[in-house]
Amino acid sequence: MSFNVIDQYESFVSNSFIKRDSNQIKLLKQVYSSWNNFNKNSFIFKNNKKHGVYVHGSVGTGKTFLLNLICQFTKVGKKIHFNHLMNEIHDSININDNKEKKLEEYIWNLTLKINILFIDELHIYNIVDALLINKIFKLFAKYKIFIIISSNFHPNDLYKDGLQRNDFLSFIDYLIEDFKVIEIENKTDYRRLTLNQSKTYFTPINNGTREEFNLLFERLVDIASLTSKTIKTKSRSLLIETCSANVALCSFDLLCANNLGHEDYKNIAKTFSLIF
Repeated sequence: MSFNVIDQYESFVSNSFIKRDSNQIKLLKQVYSSWNNFNKNSFIFKNNKKHGVYVHGSVGTGKTFLLNLICQFTKVGKKIHFNHLMNEIHDSININDNKEKKLEEYIWNLTLKINILFIDELHIYNIVDALLINKIFKLFAKYKIFIIISSNFHPNDLYKDGLQRNDFLSFIDYLIEDFKVIEIENKTDYRRLTLNQSKTYFTPINNGTREEFNLLFERLVDIASLTSKTIKTKSRSLLIETCSANVALCSFDLLCANNLGHEDYKNIAKTFSLIF
């Protein structure tokens, strides 16, 4: 019997890297089954074929780890954080007047050597991305790329209360109709378990505690996918220079030496579930 993605998962279990979780194994089987169906050309599978898989669920449930496991196992996949994808696209199309052509060139180059693209932590924050996302995914379909998405939100909750959201709803319909939408059933927050087993206050400040602090941060984020985010409150803007979708690394001065008020802190807390 050939080695499969479940065997790879079990190897992590046997090496005590993770604990076996039946819900995680179920998710792996569902995603891998969709990928296999996508590759089959027979008429039987044509009606069941999906353009990709959209996995959503609470933070800390292992979505990124599991989907990246599949992406790596197939050896024909690539992972990209959603923020990085959009930043690269904007950089690419903004240097030329023919934006449609530059967008297609970017997607073609991105998908040239892969069959699977794993887009991690998809969430729409602004109207520019909301109006562009449909075109991006149509190009993925054109080049027959199987898309794996992780998100903390059900498709119906994307870009909620955003400007011109009606123009975005067709993308939600596309996800629901053409993707296999899966909610990870695991309610265990492995990130919280990691925090519970660790210190959350480091003193005195020295090389040892700095190293502990940084190592804990690195355990809870994907270092390769860190980005920046601006928190806006009325006319004020606060730049968080190092963060993932819901974990932020800030200096004390940024949060406590600036002229911030109740609304600023409320918006920071709404944006991030964990702050270092």
